Amino acid sequence: MDAQAILDSLDLVAERSEDPAPQVYACLFARYPETEALFIGDKRGAARGQMLRQAIETLLDYLGPNAFAANFLRAELRNHDDIGVPAEIFPAFYRSMAEAFADIAGEAWTPAMEAAWVELTAEVGQIVRAPAQTI
Repeated sequence: MDAQAILDSLDLVAERSEDPAPQVYACLFARYPETEALFIGDKRGAARGQMLRQAIETLLDYLGPNAFAANFLRAELRNHDDIGVPAEIFPAFYRSMAEAFADIAGEAWTPAMEAAWVELTAEVGQIVRAPAQTI
């Protein structure tokens, strides 16, 4: 995966958007309308913003040392399962990030960025579908 392309895309988003969370969640809710009801109590968007921040931190770890990313995704999969969120929502969330970020970046979004995000989404899907490991 082209980690630099993803990092470049994050830099573009940081330059062009003060808060990309509304766009990310609009993409998610458009694809998975049933997920919007899970945020009924999040009137100000704080939970959505926090979840996006964690997703980006997890992504940065995954691209770097991968000290916690895979385990964090699996743990969050279990936490979200308790409220009825299926595993396919995890890669879909990263895909929603990519779609929103592409919109924010506009003409600066490159084919390399798109390809890297597609690969990342596939890898997140593999992580959440992998059987749990025991220590």
